[in-house]
Formats: sequence, C-alpha cells, structure tokens
Amino acid sequence: MAALACAFGFAGAAILTKKLTRLVTIPCILFWLTLLQAVMGFVCAASDGHVAWPALAAMPWVLLIGLAGLGAHFSLTKALSLAPASLVVPMDFLRLPLIALIGAAFYNEALDIWVLIGGATIFAANYMNIRADSRA
Repeated sequence: MAALACAFGFAGAAILTKKLTRLVTIPCILFWLTLLQAVMGFVCAASDGHVAWPALAAMPWVLLIGLAGLGAHFSLTKALSLAPASLVVPMDFLRLPLIALIGAAFYNEALDIWVLIGGATIFAANYMNIRADSRA
C-alpha cells in the first residue's frame, strides 16, 4: 500500500510540476520547493527537541549533496517544461537500475533477481512509451 501511495504521490508531483512550469518560472518553483523541504526537514529533525547539526568538516559534503539535489530538481523541472511528462518521467526512472549498477560496482551491493526484474520492467516500459510517442 505504501508503494502504491508513493507511485500516486510521484505522479501527482510530476503533473503539478508540469502545470506549474506554465504559470511561474523554474527558479520560483525551486525556491518554494527548497524552502518547504528545509522547513519540513527542520521540523522532523527537531521533533524530539534536539537538532544535531553536521560537523564543520562535513559541511562541504552537505553543501555538495544539497547542490546536486537542487541541480537534479532543476533538470527534472526544466525537462518537464520542455517535453511531455509521459516522456520525461520514464527517463527519470532509468536512474533506479543505473544506481543499482553503480551500487554493485562501487559498493559491492548484491544484485538480486528482483532488482534485475525491476530494471527490465523499467527498460521495457520506457521502450514501449517512447515507441508509442514516436508514432504519434
């Protein structure tokens, strides 16, 4: 049930982002996205009454991860503003099998049968979706 709810949430976010790109600029979308995530993250971090701040030595890594995430959101939002969501979202899902391969290559993570089936499903769905879009 959680996976189904996540799928609906992700689809809803993609549709709303696509619609937002028609009304406001991408920097405006990213500003509010970042602000909302920062506030929600702080509320969750402070829910026990104590916030553990990262060490000063970790701050460059925290900054790098934050900028990478912002870049990913910018790229996805820009793609949604330029192309149909039916093309962009399946391409975005390609990151899942790719990150599984990176995890196996660099971190010795196991690739079990379910990872391979999931990756094959994503590739097949992308192929069918792109093929259907190219016919139209």
